[in-house]
Amino acid sequence: MTVPATTHLPSPVSTRSGVVAHRGASAEFPELTRVAYQQALEQGAEALEVDVRLTSDGVPVLLHDPRTTRVADRDLWVHASTLEQISALDVGSWHPVHRAPETVLTLRSFLVMAEAYPDVRLFLETKHPVPSGGRVETALHDELRYFGLDRATSFADSRAVMMSFSVAAVRRFRRLAPDVPTVQLRERRNIVKSWPAEGLGAQLMGPSIGTLRARPWLVEYWRSRGMGTYCWTVDDPADLLLCRDLGVDWVGTNVPSRALTVLDGGAPRTEGPAGA
Repeated sequence: MTVPATTHLPSPVSTRSGVVAHRGASAEFPELTRVAYQQALEQGAEALEVDVRLTSDGVPVLLHDPRTTRVADRDLWVHASTLEQISALDVGSWHPVHRAPETVLTLRSFLVMAEAYPDVRLFLETKHPVPSGGRVETALHDELRYFGLDRATSFADSRAVMMSFSVAAVRRFRRLAPDVPTVQLRERRNIVKSWPAEGLGAQLMGPSIGTLRARPWLVEYWRSRGMGTYCWTVDDPADLLLCRDLGVDWVGTNVPSRALTVLDGGAPRTEGPAGA
């Protein structure tokens, strides 16, 4: 294995990538719900990942898509719906394994839950493009400040990590909370636009696993410029081992239990349905 150099946010385990539960243990439980995060924590995930959007009354909630069609019992546009409307949704019964009602988490309720796990990092993605524009970063910063998560003695000590595919959003948040490390998420089609990486102002780059399969040398390229790497979404055992061997700092996965087993050198557990 290539041992990662010291980055702004290194893995908590020197011999492997840190495991980020992507929307919780979302292959086994409804994504972005309390039960998905509780299960991920019980499985030993070292970080939790969330997607943040604003309701029409300005409350940050955990939903991935702009519309609730895929995960809820009603079809609502998140940006055009009040917190009361969003809170009335059932976002659990659709899941083929769980099949039980769950409610949408607000960012605040998620952060309250996370207070009981001070060693677990929080990877917080703001979704774009959205009608609310930069207000979602302001709302995220306000919530982090409320919980005292907007300041740290160093990037490596920060519990909170902000992420976005939007370059403008990352830069905006860096101005709001310079002590909080950021991840510039990139898709395969736009990865070349990320060079030079340090010019984006982020501490980590966030390529997809497809990008790293095609261009594994990117990890070393970014490392040589003091950048860490967060790779998404890594569920397959072979991909997990590739990330470990490349020295990827963090992997986002829908199956944290399996990821921990594989990365720690054990036999992969029985595969469940993979999330996106």
